[in-house]
Amino acid sequence: MRFSALLFLFSLSVATAQASSLPAEVIENMDQYRIVLYLSEDQINAIPEWQPGEGKPPMSLEEAVSRALAWINRDTSLAGAQIYEVKYKPVHNYEKLNRWYYLVELRMAAGKKRFVAVLPGGQVVSAIEEPGR
Repeated sequence: MRFSALLFLFSLSVATAQASSLPAEVIENMDQYRIVLYLSEDQINAIPEWQPGEGKPPMSLEEAVSRALAWINRDTSLAGAQIYEVKYKPVHNYEKLNRWYYLVELRMAAGKKRFVAVLPGGQVVSAIEEPGR
């Protein structure tokens, strides 16, 4: 009985540790696309708090565009891509923490779209885009 209880507690602690290390799935809808970002808790917690109407965002639009352009220039698969649209969005499921990021839509040749997120700390995260439902 004691062994079973210890085994159960060990299994529970392993499951808890694994669950806490999984990235958060952030889902956005933009145009006819469903955009999925995977952000770690550390990435989310590193985003400075900000609320609309309470001063400037922690990263300017100019800085976000500069970071996105640097990302485009480093990735050969994005050759010729141009920034089409930028939105400042709250991190869904973390709205109470007042965490926001820039969602950048890129247009490729032949109208193909790609999306990246620019976090206020300067990190750029590639997004997975799926046709909307």
